[in-house]
Amino acid sequence: MGRAASLMPHPGLLAAGLIAALVAASLAGLSQAGGAAGLSAGSLPYLAGVVRGAALQAALSTLLSLLLGTALALALARRAAFPGRSALIAIITAAAVAPTIVVVFGMVAAFGRGGPLATLAGFAGLPAPPAIYGLHGIVTAHVVMNAPLVARVMLGAFASIPAERARLAEALRFGALDCLRHLDGPVIRREWPGLAAFIFLACFTSFAVVLTLGGGPANATLEVAIYQALRLDVDFARAAAIALLQIALALLFVAGFGLTGARLPDAPGQGRMHPRPDRAGPSLLILDVAVIGLSALLIGPVMLSVLAGLGRLDALASPEVREAAAVSLVLASCAAIMSVGLALLLASAAEAAPLGRASPARRRLVDLSTLALLGLPPFALVTGLFVLMRGSFSLTGAGFVLVPLVNALMALPFVYRLLAPPLRQSAERHGRLAASLGLTGIARLRIVAWPVLRRPLAAALALAAALSLGDFGVIALFGGGDLITLPYLMAERMGAYRIDEAGAIALALVAVAVGLAYAADKV
Repeated sequence: MGRAASLMPHPGLLAAGLIAALVAASLAGLSQAGGAAGLSAGSLPYLAGVVRGAALQAALSTLLSLLLGTALALALARRAAFPGRSALIAIITAAAVAPTIVVVFGMVAAFGRGGPLATLAGFAGLPAPPAIYGLHGIVTAHVVMNAPLVARVMLGAFASIPAERARLAEALRFGALDCLRHLDGPVIRREWPGLAAFIFLACFTSFAVVLTLGGGPANATLEVAIYQALRLDVDFARAAAIALLQIALALLFVAGFGLTGARLPDAPGQGRMHPRPDRAGPSLLILDVAVIGLSALLIGPVMLSVLAGLGRLDALASPEVREAAAVSLVLASCAAIMSVGLALLLASAAEAAPLGRASPARRRLVDLSTLALLGLPPFALVTGLFVLMRGSFSLTGAGFVLVPLVNALMALPFVYRLLAPPLRQSAERHGRLAASLGLTGIARLRIVAWPVLRRPLAAALALAAALSLGDFGVIALFGGGDLITLPYLMAERMGAYRIDEAGAIALALVAVAVGLAYAADKV
């Protein structure tokens, strides 16, 4: 019996096979719909322009997000106490976890023609600010979304600098450049590659921001092109061809990223800062004040704009909002459970080995397989699966299946990053003993892994639920009828110029997202 059990494949390998089968099915659906044959010769120059434009705005967004986020993290690390610091960190936290559609709402509310900036310019007799629609609006929105994430990750990374190094630097009277070179430089070189890869892919495949703030086809991304082909033109062949192109480009990027040995950044955190030797000096004080002021002026109005929804909180009690909230909760819960289950199986497969000695090659292979999911744009993945299902399911029925499934896969790389390290630590400490005692399966999970997994597992569930709850990408394809989520309903309210009601929904989404993020950090 034991010999037969040992011949059974590890459940984690079955999970990997399931993911591979889903990706293969999506590719088969794309090929069935026409694949590259869906593109005419006349559409190739347009797609080449889309790729160039998307790469340009993604590169600009990534560079500005890294620079502003890191400068803000350094400023907060140097200035451990100043009026409004806690409020600024709270705004940064909210911006880092806010759903994309909430940031879009905040951009329109804060910087649009009817926003406070335009109103103040009118009172002062100044020309109206430029419209936020176009490349500058897209890049600004992406910086508002990603610079806070960079700031939180880098603030935690700077806090991980050993205290003895900070004390030694202070004893040696390091200046700003010395600190940047010897203290901060290694941290930046470690964290920036993963952050840059994640931000670039997110901006390259951006949907809600580009669809709302793009200002026309000149600033489209391939995600928007797929949406237009499916939802507006009902051209499955063209959508399939664009999706295949996007998958190829994204996987090439992820493959290059993985070959460099880089990794995804650790979960955002604040950590405990040690006194820095470069905290004194008037020039750095002026620089830090400028960085903090710029960040507050850029991010603050966007996030505080949701407070306009306080006047219409009664809208949250309407039947439409209650139904949308229920649908969102069900979809987010299903996505979180699936994502955490798959991540747990994959992480356990990475540590499964005879005599408790896990293979480094196996670990690296599993790590890269989860990383590769970043290269599968959700629109491209869901398009192929929907092509296979459209004969058996209605649009709404397919949405109830595909929305949580695709959201689970998109959250998997980040959930895996939370669960793999504690499982790896448990295997290194107790793996050989567990193997010698014959502990396997549920017994090993309960006795060996559960004590170190309990808190990361709760954090992973909260993170996956937060990511799924704010999704407006996949739901934009299937929304309508009985399948309406809070982000979808909020976009409808914005389109109908019911801004107060949209603000109330945005406020609720931010509150839930911040609560889940707080739970993920503190659990």
